[in-house]
Amino acid sequence: MPPGEGLASRAAAALAELRRPGPPRLEVLLPGEIGPPDPAVVGLLSGSFDPPTIAHRALARGLVQMGCELVLLVWSVRTLPKERAPGGDPSPPLLDAAVRIDCLAALAGSCSGGLGVALSSHGLIAEQAEAAARRFPGARLVVGMGSDKVLQLLDPRWYEDRTAALDHLTALATVAYAARAGEEEMVRKALADPANARWRHAFASLHCDPAVAAVSSREVRSRLRAGEDVSALVPPEVLQLLQC
Repeated sequence: MPPGEGLASRAAAALAELRRPGPPRLEVLLPGEIGPPDPAVVGLLSGSFDPPTIAHRALARGLVQMGCELVLLVWSVRTLPKERAPGGDPSPPLLDAAVRIDCLAALAGSCSGGLGVALSSHGLIAEQAEAAARRFPGARLVVGMGSDKVLQLLDPRWYEDRTAALDHLTALATVAYAARAGEEEMVRKALADPANARWRHAFASLHCDPAVAAVSSREVRSRLRAGEDVSALVPPEVLQLLQC
């Protein structure tokens, strides 16, 4: 069976299982087997990946440079809709699940080792960290994100019980973030806020060019729908799939 067909079959089975009710689960698609020795430090880079961008690639590489032996690009079957947030994107998705997973596999394969692809049953970062802790018992977890996600993570509007959720997350993982251009001061103020003091120790800066970190999937979708060139915003391996 060609590798692409094998991935498609595993992804279809994983999607069906992860959509069932139950506790947070994580299904690793690539690499297919995590054998001994299990990775001591696992990075999680979660997103809508609609489509994956050069920012996602830079964040993943940054996590590898931080010491993550395996970095998983995590897409949730219950990705939280960004249009719920003020200024969110009301436009429909660009990619269906199958193409999105193919794009993630292409991105993981384009980097020199250390990257994989996983699917999650739940959308909250804390829930994904919980699932990863069960999948990789004993591993230290690092969740990577852009500064826009940090601001969302600390925003009470996204939670029924923010304290419980952030306590849970920071007990499981370190949060490594890359500041996007124009958001450096906003993140600094958010982390300096006394209301966030109990979680400040769990946040660490992730080196990434602020201009690259600022590239968003929303911008790529907008440009694609306008017929504009996105070759500078999307890794070439992903761009090939978008042009199919």
